Formats: sequence, structure tokens, C-alpha cells
Amino acid sequence: MSVKVIALVTINEDEPMALASYLAVTGPLLEAVGGKIIQRFTVQETVVGNKPAQHVMIVDYPNRQAVDAVFGSQIYQDIVPIRDRAFLTYDVSVVSMEVDVA
Repeated sequence: MSVKVIALVTINEDEPMALASYLAVTGPLLEAVGGKIIQRFTVQETVVGNKPAQHVMIVDYPNRQAVDAVFGSQIYQDIVPIRDRAFLTYDVSVVSMEVDVA
């Protein structure tokens, strides 16, 4: 059963090389497990509360094991310091489909 992951990120504009390095590693990791970014959004404004991030991405993974394979891999763990330079905000959550709330 496929799993959806929501990533809330704010790019650190002062670290373009770190971002490029991060994407060069994570793109192939995502592809290797059959994951795919299915939607990207830019947060335009916040109506209530604080702006959560600059960008929101929805990523589809084939199953929960694929999510764990990416984030638990040694390759991913090795680039965490680069990720932390590339992003000011980086929050990733597994979400579930909810029934309409009417």
C-alpha cells in the first residue's frame, strides 16, 4: 500500500552548493525505492499562525518500508550535516488519507 509523506522545507539561500549536493544524493535514493515527488507547493501566505515553511512537497512511496529504507540508510545518514546546511526548515511526516470531514 502506498504511503504519502509531506515535507515542509525552507531552503537556505546562502548554501546553494549544500542544496545541490543534497539533491544529488537524495534523488537517486528516492528513485531506487520507487518514490516520487507528486506535488510541490510554495507557501504564499499564512492566514492563521506561523508560516510552517517556504515549500511543501508531497512524496509518494510504494510502502512504509521504502520510507524507512531512504531515511534509515547509511547514505542518507551521511548527508544529514549537508541537509542541515541546505535547509533552514526541514520537517518530514508520514500522513494518512482521511475521510472527508463534512
